Order: sequence, then C-alpha cells, then structure tokens
Amino acid sequence: MKKILTFLLFNLILCDTQTIDFNVKGMMCGLGCVKKIENELKSIEGVKDFNISFEKSNVNITYNDQLVTDQIIIDQLNTNTTYSFNLKKENSFISFFKNLF
Repeated sequence: MKKILTFLLFNLILCDTQTIDFNVKGMMCGLGCVKKIENELKSIEGVKDFNISFEKSNVNITYNDQLVTDQIIIDQLNTNTTYSFNLKKENSFISFFKNLF
C-alpha cells in the first residue's frame, strides 16, 4: 500500500510536466546555432529541460504546462531566433501512451 501511495504522489508531482519534440530548420552549425537556441530556451519561464540535436535538427523540451504552452515556446523561438521551429508529428498511438505515463 505504501508503494502505491508513493507512486501516485510522484505522478501527481510530475503531472504538470510535458515533453515535446520540435523540428528545427536553418541550423548551420553545432556550436553557435545550438548556443543561441539554448540561451533563448533558458529565458522562457516554465522550460525545465531541453536537448538540442544539431545532427537530427530537433529539440526535445520538457516544460511545465501550467506556466507555458508548446505554442508559446514555438512563437518565442520563431520570433527571437533566425530558425524555424514546428511540432514534430508522431504516431497518435505512441503519443497517447507517452502522455499516459
């Protein structure tokens, strides 16, 4: 019973967190471009963690959905950088289970 309560409490704490992938177009290098995106993401309130991949041309972002939305993140990145960001499409079946757990 104690393990179940701990598990439920842990899930309630993490329920505000969303992780989403964005495609990035326009990155020319793995240093300066990545650093510019990194600095912009650090300035967005609610972004908890991110992983920028120059090789895959994508950004994986974990954020608090009570403070910021994916659309706000896209708008700010598209406005304040010279790169183009959009949501990475994924299979809705996989998406369902990612959001479930």
